[in-house]
Amino acid sequence: MIRAWFDRLANRGLVLFVGAIVVTVVVVSLVNMVISRQELEQQARSQVATVAEMLGSELDRKLIERFGVLTEAAESVRMDETSFRQFSGLIMERQRPISHLFEHLFLFDRQGLVLESYPEVGELAGADLSGRTYFQDTVDQLTPQISEPFTSFVRELPTVVMTAPVFDHNGSLVGVLAGSIVLTSNNFLSEISATGIGNEGYVTLASRSGLVLVRKGQIGGIETVARNNPADLAAIDGFEGVTRGVTREGEPAMVAVQQLDMAPWFVSATWPLSDAFGPANRLGEDLAWIAAMVVLGMLPFSFFLFRRYLNPLRELAEQIHARHLGTREQPVEEAGYQEIRELAEVFNRVISDRTEVEARLRAEQQRGDSILSALQEGVVMTDTLGNIRYANPAAGNFLGRGYELVGAHLFELVSFETEHDQWSAGHFLGSDEIHGMDGILRNRSGQALDVEITMLHVSRGEVDERLIFVIRDDSERRRQEQQLSWQATHDSLTGLLNRRAFSTELVKWLAQASALEVPTVLMLIDLDHFKPVNDEGGHLLGDELLRQLSEILKGVVRKTDAVARFGGDEFAILLPACGLGRGADLAEQVRSGIGALQLEQDGRRFGVTASIGLTDLNAGDSSPREALARADEGAYAAKARGRNQVVAVPSTEA
Repeated sequence: MIRAWFDRLANRGLVLFVGAIVVTVVVVSLVNMVISRQELEQQARSQVATVAEMLGSELDRKLIERFGVLTEAAESVRMDETSFRQFSGLIMERQRPISHLFEHLFLFDRQGLVLESYPEVGELAGADLSGRTYFQDTVDQLTPQISEPFTSFVRELPTVVMTAPVFDHNGSLVGVLAGSIVLTSNNFLSEISATGIGNEGYVTLASRSGLVLVRKGQIGGIETVARNNPADLAAIDGFEGVTRGVTREGEPAMVAVQQLDMAPWFVSATWPLSDAFGPANRLGEDLAWIAAMVVLGMLPFSFFLFRRYLNPLRELAEQIHARHLGTREQPVEEAGYQEIRELAEVFNRVISDRTEVEARLRAEQQRGDSILSALQEGVVMTDTLGNIRYANPAAGNFLGRGYELVGAHLFELVSFETEHDQWSAGHFLGSDEIHGMDGILRNRSGQALDVEITMLHVSRGEVDERLIFVIRDDSERRRQEQQLSWQATHDSLTGLLNRRAFSTELVKWLAQASALEVPTVLMLIDLDHFKPVNDEGGHLLGDELLRQLSEILKGVVRKTDAVARFGGDEFAILLPACGLGRGADLAEQVRSGIGALQLEQDGRRFGVTASIGLTDLNAGDSSPREALARADEGAYAAKARGRNQVVAVPSTEA
């Protein structure tokens, strides 16, 4: 009986038709779900990684800014411990311009007693905070520190503290300058809790010791990292990247971790998989319902409709085909009998759902483009010939404005050179991935920019291979390095060379003593009566006198000569290939110039004289110490003869 039923063409057609519909809907559903989940997973990984990296970079930048201003403020305070205590109020007053970067500023003496605070915290005046870990670390290591989160004494709020040591002119610790940041205040950390991912994703800032600094929904107090999240536990051990983890509620999630450079912290961006895969899950559910509706709705009437109304079905097939080819934009007509209408409705719904998914994918792509557009780094994608296929807006700052970048040849717009070589397109194409290469970028506008370049290969070795260039402005970092280099070799008060840099020059010219026909002369200058200037006129007057005196010294010597401040009131001058006679004449000019310098304060005039000793360098000196001892002997002799004199002590070979 069953065989006879299948012998009928209409029945076979019915079975084949219904079976084809069922198989098609199931395959489309599975394929769409698999593809959608794969694409959404890739987008989720990319999105959480981008959020974590951007927030991590921004936090590093703001921590660098705060460390910089705090360290610079601490370095500007150079005085002995007694003066540091005496003028602590004035010192704190001068720090007001940086107070907006912190909740409070504090000034500690070297024993950990609070000398000053701004805004003033009366409860902490004179308090002993030497037991705080951040104070002990600063005193032990003599470097800027950032603390673990702790509960503050006064307002009992979760807080971190950034510190910078304060030294006297001899490099001894006299105190600590500190700035506090309340984790629950509206500051640069609050954007962490305000950042969301999708509908349910969130971002956490935590320390590698396992303490949560900032997190969405955090009410108060200091929390610890959840021990049921393997991603956070890996981040505590130093992991950085994207991995699977769980949310606070234990729900599976995509987690991206970005470690910070300026503090033992990490940014964790968490996106629940149920939220990330929501569109694909909803699409699968819709397609499942559609499949059920098609099968259940068509079976009662399909036999008769299939035999009698093949023409409307063919018309529907033609409309579907036209929609597939793109020649038909409007939905297929839901006409005819129920089965055909249901089939048309199913098709329209599938197309509608697919259009919705594609729109969401395009929205995610646009969001990625907007993130690239907001970056300060220039991002450029080229083919293997160097033709630009994509450039974000910031790329124009490096490649030059006024040009249509897409389609242009990158290496016709700019050239890139390192310290030892100039890089062409062939260099980059033949190189492996490049991370953080320093160099100079020159564009058609005539600009020479200090940059850091990162280059990545995409689809290397394939027909559609691309090169991704990330160009970062590196001028500020290099400027800071030059400034630190200058500070390491110069006296901060006078701008002259410091003792270490002068000793290096002395060693160099001592090594060349045998090759010079005219000897190099070493001059030591010891100021007379400088202590009364400091005691009676004050240290500020004394500092001003030293600054003006340094200008006198620089005005007397040649550009090739080295002038240094040796100590509080001691100076040294190195005169290469000068000769002892000429050196004595210059010493007299220095002595008379110093003696003529007068400063007036409160109706009184202050001045100093100089006792100067000089000697010549010769090949027989076994070390700089011998030459310094002779010059020092001359300075002592000048003081013994009544001060304000020049005494030359020739070397034994002179």
